[in-house]
Amino acid sequence: MKDRLTALLNNWQMDVSVARVSELSIRIIYLVLLWSLVKSLNVASIVWGPDSLTLLYSPYTNFDRFAMILNVPEVREYYWMFLYPAIGILFAGLFGFHHYLSRLILWYLFLVLQFGNVETSTGGHHLMQQLLFFQIFLFKSNELEKWPSFRNLVHNLSFYSLWVQLAMLYLASGLFKLLGTYWLDGYAFLLSLSFKEFGMPMIADSLSENNWFFASLNYTVLVYQLLFAALIWIRPIRKPFLLIGLLFHLSIAFIVGLMDFGLFMVAAYSVFIQKDVADRIMKRIAQAIPFGIG
Repeated sequence: MKDRLTALLNNWQMDVSVARVSELSIRIIYLVLLWSLVKSLNVASIVWGPDSLTLLYSPYTNFDRFAMILNVPEVREYYWMFLYPAIGILFAGLFGFHHYLSRLILWYLFLVLQFGNVETSTGGHHLMQQLLFFQIFLFKSNELEKWPSFRNLVHNLSFYSLWVQLAMLYLASGLFKLLGTYWLDGYAFLLSLSFKEFGMPMIADSLSENNWFFASLNYTVLVYQLLFAALIWIRPIRKPFLLIGLLFHLSIAFIVGLMDFGLFMVAAYSVFIQKDVADRIMKRIAQAIPFGIG
């Protein structure tokens, strides 16, 4: 057992075993974040600026004040100083132009923008905040010249921390659902489709009562979230298991109507892409964008 642990540690120190997967995941997450911010540009002054309906509350001190800086009325008119650089970093990152310093800056900018308007923030935004933090330490090959052994180890630990973050999210969500009644009674899925404010009115109007189909979907989602933290580590069942989650979150995006949350969750699944698949995709990207960094 000791020899196996030593071999694993040595491998993680000498080889960035998930480099292609982490690079592809960064670009996918950047793409969805870029879409989310760009679509908000025409209402940016309402979302983050002085015209916002956000109830400002800033009793924060020490380091907390830097995350909540857009809660200061005098600062809100300068929201563009956080929004536009974030968009620029995301756009450059799509072509492979990112560095651990730019990833650190992006994490902070997104943190400020998120807490600057919590009214439109979802659980997906909180997840993106955590993923962006761990992505700071996903070093590229040209960032490993100094202390390569240490940085390789940090890279791989950070990559699998993304897995753990998703596992913790689902476990907490599943356990919280057990405290209520709708998920246990089998009505939660039906109710989520009945919100006309977010989803499709034609679907909501056609749902008169619960049935075995919606009840089955309800319990499938509940069991999925409770078992995710354990089953995600079992390779033979990982792909079909993740397919359940992808379908669920796509339905949240395009049927329930919570686009940001649904697509954020789909993008987060990119950390589970198999290495050989990531290699093929990254090679195609490098061929299509020769001036970028593959």
